[in-house]
Amino acid sequence: MAAAAHGGGGEFMSYADIEEQFNNMALEGPSAQDGMVCIVSLIISCLPPPLVPAPEADDSDDDHFSLTSSDSEDADANGPAQDGDGQDHFSRLPRNLLSNIMSRLPTKEAARTMVLSTRWRCVWAATPLLVDDGHFRAAEGHSVFDAVRGISLCVAAHPGSIRAVRITRTSFYEQEYALQRLVAGLAAKKIQDLILFNRPWPINMPLPDDILRCASLSRLYIGIWNFPDIPTAHRPAFPNLHELGLFHSMVEDKKFNALLAHCPELKILSFALSYNYPSCLRIKSRSLRVVLEWVCTFDKIIVDNAPCLERLLFESFSERRRPVKIVHASRLEVLGFLDFQLHALEIGGTVIRAGMTMKDGAMLPSLKILAVKVQFSHDKEVKMLHTLLRCFPCLETLHIMLIGVLAVHCYTFQIDNIVHSILVS
Repeated sequence: MAAAAHGGGGEFMSYADIEEQFNNMALEGPSAQDGMVCIVSLIISCLPPPLVPAPEADDSDDDHFSLTSSDSEDADANGPAQDGDGQDHFSRLPRNLLSNIMSRLPTKEAARTMVLSTRWRCVWAATPLLVDDGHFRAAEGHSVFDAVRGISLCVAAHPGSIRAVRITRTSFYEQEYALQRLVAGLAAKKIQDLILFNRPWPINMPLPDDILRCASLSRLYIGIWNFPDIPTAHRPAFPNLHELGLFHSMVEDKKFNALLAHCPELKILSFALSYNYPSCLRIKSRSLRVVLEWVCTFDKIIVDNAPCLERLLFESFSERRRPVKIVHASRLEVLGFLDFQLHALEIGGTVIRAGMTMKDGAMLPSLKILAVKVQFSHDKEVKMLHTLLRCFPCLETLHIMLIGVLAVHCYTFQIDNIVHSILVS
C-alpha cells in the first residue's frame, strides 16, 4: 500500500495515475495485479464479518452437487435411527423456524437440504438466499468464468428472495455480461445486503447501472468499481439504505453528491483508500450519524448540514494541508484524528488558530470525545491544543497520539472536571 501511495513521489491525481504506477512497478518487481491483491486483502479485512463463516474443507465425494438442481430423489428421512424412536421430528418443526435455521447455513449446505424430503425442498425455495463466494470451492482446473457464472446462475435459479450476497474473492475481468446478469438478478430478487468487490483488476471497471435498481438494499459495500452515473429522479434510488461503504472506488464529486441525496435513511458512511474520487467529502444529510474515512486523499472535508451526525472519524493521507470544515453538526460527539500538521479546522466559518480569541460561533458544545495527533516538541502545536480545548467546553475524553515518541504509554487523569485519556505512541 505504501508503494501505491508514495511510488510516484507525490499524490495521485486520478486512478489512471495509480494504474500507471502499478504498471511501472511491474517492470521492476511484482506485477500490477500482485500489488492490487495486497491492497484488496487489506481493504477486505476492514469489511463487516460474513453473516455465515466459510465452511471447513469438505472431503465428501459429492463433487457434482448442483445448487440449482432439484432432480434428486427424496431421501428416507424417516429411516431407522441409532437412538430415539426413529421418527423425523426435526422436519415437523414450523416452516418459518426451519427457514430460519437454513438461512444460517453456508450456501452449499443449505441447498443440500432439498434432498431430505419434499417438505425441505419447499423450505429451501421459500428461504431468502445467502450467497458468499467464500462458500464456493471450484474444482481444480475451473476458470474464473465458472465462478462468476455459477454465482449468477445460483441467484437466478433461486425461486425466493435474496437476503445477502458477499463477493470478495472473485474477479469480474472480461466477465461484463455475467456481471450485468448478476446485478440485474439481485435487483429483481430484492437484495437486502450486498458486499461486492472486483478482485483485483481492473481498478476502473464500471459497476452496472442496475445497481441503482436495488431499492431494497439496507447495506451496500462496494470495492474497486467505477460507480455509474446517477440520473435525476424524484424517487430515491436507495430509500432503505442504512449503511454504505465505498472502498477504493471511483465516485466523482457530482456522483457522490447525487448518491447521498438518493439515500434519505443513510446512517453510516465509510470511505477507504479513495484517491481523489471524490476530491471533496461534502456531508449534507439529515439522517447520517457516522462518517468514517480511512487513508483517502480528499482535498477537504466539509460537514455542510448534518443535524444527526454524531461521529466524524478520519485517518488521513496527504502531503498537503487540507481543511476540515464543520458548518452545521449540532449533535457531533466524537471527532478525530485531527492532525495539527495536516488539518486546518474550521467551525461555523471561523478558522481555528493557535492562541486566537474564542468566539461563541466557533464552539461545539456537543463534542464529548476528541482525538488529535500532536508533536509536543513544536510550541505552536502545544498552543493549538490549548486553543482547541476551548472550542469544546463539554469535552469529556481526549485522546492524544504523540508523533515521534518511540515508547507507548497510557495515562488517565482529571483536570478541571474533564477526564483526559492520553495515548502516547
